[in-house]
Amino acid sequence: MKSIRATALVLVAAAIPLVSLSSWSPALAQEPATQRPAAADAAVTALVAEVRALRADLAQASQRSMRAQVLLGRLQMQEQRLAYLDRQRSEAAARVVEASRATAGMAAQLDQVDSGCGAPVNAQQRRDCELAATQFKRQFGTQQAFEQQLRSQENDLANALAQEQARWSDVNSRLDDLERTLNAR
Repeated sequence: MKSIRATALVLVAAAIPLVSLSSWSPALAQEPATQRPAAADAAVTALVAEVRALRADLAQASQRSMRAQVLLGRLQMQEQRLAYLDRQRSEAAARVVEASRATAGMAAQLDQVDSGCGAPVNAQQRRDCELAATQFKRQFGTQQAFEQQLRSQENDLANALAQEQARWSDVNSRLDDLERTLNAR
């Protein structure tokens, strides 16, 4: 019995240090159990705040990108409109020049007809000359009205072009503002 007792004492003596070592852990030695959840909550809260801030930045960047695309589309449309109106105005100006030359030529012919109607010898020639002069004066009046209409069209197109250039400047200044905002970040 003595040997069983001695063996049991040796086993108990050897088990005590093993049990004490197994119950000890580095995590328990670092901080008390009550402080661990508070530190973890603070870290999670900080991470959530950072994710929210990143989401807000992404939403702002996305909004700015869409705004820039819309403004760029408007600018391109405005430039196309300007090119179209400028081409129309140039064509109208060319038509005005042609009509003005035609009107000047008709005015010279009218002067010749008026001066030539005083020379005919008989009454029939005089009536024919006056009838021709009357018809020519009507044509001349029609030509003058046509020239005036072309000048009015050219003026309207020049005004429309000026308005579109003002709109283009507005869109361009908005793009400049957007660029300054993006560069400030």
